[in-house]
Amino acid sequence: MTTQMSTKLFHKNVFLASLLLLATAAFSFEGEVSFSSEEIRRHQESLNLVIEEAADCLQRDLDHHARFYQQYRISPFYGDRSEFAKMTPAQKRQVLRSLGLQPQLLSQLQPTSCVGITLKCLGSGFAKAGQQDLWAKARAFTVLNNVDGTALQFALQKLGWKVLYWNPDTRFNERWDFNEQSKDPQNTQRFWGYHSYRWATVRSRKLYMYNPVDDATSLVNFDRRVPQRFQAIPFWVGTAHTGYHVFAGTFGRVVEGHSTRAINDPQTVETSFFNPLEVGGGPRGQYFSGLMAVPPYYGY
Repeated sequence: MTTQMSTKLFHKNVFLASLLLLATAAFSFEGEVSFSSEEIRRHQESLNLVIEEAADCLQRDLDHHARFYQQYRISPFYGDRSEFAKMTPAQKRQVLRSLGLQPQLLSQLQPTSCVGITLKCLGSGFAKAGQQDLWAKARAFTVLNNVDGTALQFALQKLGWKVLYWNPDTRFNERWDFNEQSKDPQNTQRFWGYHSYRWATVRSRKLYMYNPVDDATSLVNFDRRVPQRFQAIPFWVGTAHTGYHVFAGTFGRVVEGHSTRAINDPQTVETSFFNPLEVGGGPRGQYFSGLMAVPPYYGY
């Protein structure tokens, strides 16, 4: 394809995407989620317990994955959209046999995904603080909205968490849009970041799709120098490309579960430092902008 044709394709897709976004601007998340002032107070009084346990949960999954993989050369987690996940129990046991493993090992395996590990660990945190009722409301709202990470962030914001827009270098928005749209012109994978458009609405309306944005400066244009203030936060929930990817993190480290990884993939659950433009940085997979939900009282 010539450069001229690629440019025309890019502008056509930007135009169509803009029409679509404008047409849906009046819509919002499915259903509602709200918390009383008493529920918000109760949540924030025990917030340290919530985020401490959520961060510990992430570390437990990382450690479990590492130990299990070292022993069996497979992960104890498998992507919930992987080929292995689609198999019957008998087929799964046969895969284990083909790898020289006992089929009984199947009982120790469990599915994971980017949003799955985040929901699991946040739920564990809320339970540790005796806030299962609050978590039930936040989780139900997230599930109602197709388990979208931005819906989870919306619910957390209702409990007093702050939502930050992140983008390491807004000068590259058009380039990122062009590259993503060239690879998948119809956005069949729903991967497009709409970087230019989202940045425009965040600046003009403090709105990222359906999410109100509290802070549109602290995690913007940091290049490869992630702010120390962000790295001091014990637990946070990130999303990229309008909820396409969800990733939790602790003290500047991203922890991700991957929904399509094979059972013998050593990185079904992995960690990296939050630094999207750095080689080896996270979130993994070429993600360049999105939202962060961070607990209150951490300077935002």
